[in-house]
Amino acid sequence: MPENSQTVERLRPGLRERRKRLTAAELEAAALRLFGERGFDAVTVDDIAADADVSRRTFFRYFASKEDVLLADHHVQLARLREAMAARPPGEAILTALRNALLSITGDFEDRREKVILRGRIMRETPSLQARSLVHQKSWEDAMQQMVAERLGVDPVADLRPGVVAATALAAMRVAFNNWLNAGAKGDLIALTAEALDLLDGGLQLLHGD
Repeated sequence: MPENSQTVERLRPGLRERRKRLTAAELEAAALRLFGERGFDAVTVDDIAADADVSRRTFFRYFASKEDVLLADHHVQLARLREAMAARPPGEAILTALRNALLSITGDFEDRREKVILRGRIMRETPSLQARSLVHQKSWEDAMQQMVAERLGVDPVADLRPGVVAATALAAMRVAFNNWLNAGAKGDLIALTAEALDLLDGGLQLLHGD
């Protein structure tokens, strides 16, 4: 085989992967645009495929359903969280480590801001999506529980701490995000999330009733 042909053969897997990522991104962008214009329930898989200029069959190579398109970055963000948590210093307190890991994966938030706002609005306006969202939140909670358990060196079934830390951290993030959306998506979401997570590390003890 000529040298140039060998070079092309070596490059092909990378080129195929880039094309796959591009097609998935185009499908996600088309879906979000259509959901925003028409509402989630009024958009079909065929509509999304046509808007992205691919076949229905191609759509299903990338996503199992139109719900999955809306939550397309779920696995990517979770993988980033695992990497961020693993990179925290071994002696760092668990709540600090989890807080810093969670905040570190929001570094590209400004690039994703409009997408995050649109996705949040669609989720809130579509009751049929809320059950799917709960499934994804549960998978995040389970993954975070395992990360905390591994860092503490404990069994998450026998030890309450990993589950409590994961559940409360996720709840703090959810409250911060919902408050931010309810306020018109104004202000600094990352700072608000940090403030919510800080409440878990002794901040709630400082609260007093009137």
